[in-house]
Amino acid sequence: MPEQQAMNSTALQEVVDYVENMNNSFRSMVVVRHGYIVLEEYFSLKLYNMNNTHALYSATKSFVSCLFGIAMDMGFIDNVSQKLLDFFPTKTIANRDVLKESITLEHILTMTSGFEWNESSYTDADNDFFRMRASDDWAQYVLDRPMESEPGTVFHYNSGNSHLLATIINITTGMTPLAFADQYLFELLGITRRAWLVDSLGVNFGGADLALTPRDMAKFGLLFLQNGNWDGQQIVSEQWVNTSTQNSTTTYGWLNYGYQWWIDPEYGTISARGYMGQKIFILPDHDMVVVFTGGITNPTERYDDIVHDRILAAILEPEEEKPFDIVLISTIIIGAVAVVSLGVVFKKKQ
Repeated sequence: MPEQQAMNSTALQEVVDYVENMNNSFRSMVVVRHGYIVLEEYFSLKLYNMNNTHALYSATKSFVSCLFGIAMDMGFIDNVSQKLLDFFPTKTIANRDVLKESITLEHILTMTSGFEWNESSYTDADNDFFRMRASDDWAQYVLDRPMESEPGTVFHYNSGNSHLLATIINITTGMTPLAFADQYLFELLGITRRAWLVDSLGVNFGGADLALTPRDMAKFGLLFLQNGNWDGQQIVSEQWVNTSTQNSTTTYGWLNYGYQWWIDPEYGTISARGYMGQKIFILPDHDMVVVFTGGITNPTERYDDIVHDRILAAILEPEEEKPFDIVLISTIIIGAVAVVSLGVVFKKKQ
């Protein structure tokens, strides 16, 4: 029962009814509190269920950030102050100048690289996002872009930056990002249903198009909610979790930006965000993760409002805080009542 995790069942059902009446193409909504699933719904005329994977679009970027942190923890990458071009010594790079040579890994992580880049509309086939994907070498395309600002001074959303991160993971580890994720992230979280687009050279696209199930998206959110620890194992360092989810950069919206994560300074919410409604919200103050997937092109309300104004309103007062129920087993047990997976109990609503 949601009430066991201090959530009101009736209020949560009202959230479901509200979403269903929005006339948008929501596909799924999962709410996890204290490590238990308190709400799990699949929409769009019930065409989707817990086993369907969804393309995460730009929410992929937060996974790449995590993989980058794991690579640093393992010593494949020294620090975020390293110069970007040092990782591409054999490439001949166009428009090379002092500004481009000063770009660091941190500038790439925070979308402040300074590259000239047009990604303002995904309906414009001439933008750099699509030009990169039509090129013979996606990383080369990004590296060749001219500079328009001093690195570290201006936030400019650029999926090419994220692909450079994925390429550097490939260069430094000798593994594709997916192979690296399978061994050092997904396997440990019990994630087996996954797919990920590759570029023209076989490197998984760092900017988008990882596909996962909603429950596995929630597992990733829980990993960060638990400071990188899963079933007693530190998958990614607590230092990386804390650093990557800080307010590193002020954007041109109401959100701030960390290392490929969005941060809401008003509510203290951390989120991974993808086109058409793919969202992972992490709410540390409420021990909660909220996941959405969808096919929404014109949302009538911000997902943030659904989370903050409606889902959080379902919390019972006073909150009866309960710790995570950690179970030291590695098998997955799926039944009518509970899903136990690698240390975190997902308790289905009853």
